[in-house]
Amino acid sequence: MNQSYLTEYSLLFLFVVLSVIVPIGMLAAAKFGTSFGVTPSRSTKIKKAAYEGGHPAFSEKPSLFSFGYFYYALLFVAFDVETILIFPWAVSHGYITSVWGVLPFIGVLVFLTVLTVSFVYVWLKGALEWIK
Repeated sequence: MNQSYLTEYSLLFLFVVLSVIVPIGMLAAAKFGTSFGVTPSRSTKIKKAAYEGGHPAFSEKPSLFSFGYFYYALLFVAFDVETILIFPWAVSHGYITSVWGVLPFIGVLVFLTVLTVSFVYVWLKGALEWIK
């Protein structure tokens, strides 16, 4: 029994060891290469220039970015998390109900209530309007 236990977990141990050694080795190789001049470490005007599709910048000051995009990104994340949490619950609802009773259903209702109230608040606040 002891041999099968070691066989089953040896690959997991190997994966953990490699996932620690590989990034540390890459960082050490980069540092080693920079200290011996293998990799360039001088900064030039071209290296510090902003890359914009190969074209020079139109102006010195960057243009303002609409904050509305961030609202939509946050809403997308919220509803994406909702989908990720609700779908497995709905698929295994029969098993969950037989084991835990009504408690998971109440938990999901609380989650949906908080999400709905926050969405209505953002909507009534006018944060979803593109043109203000």
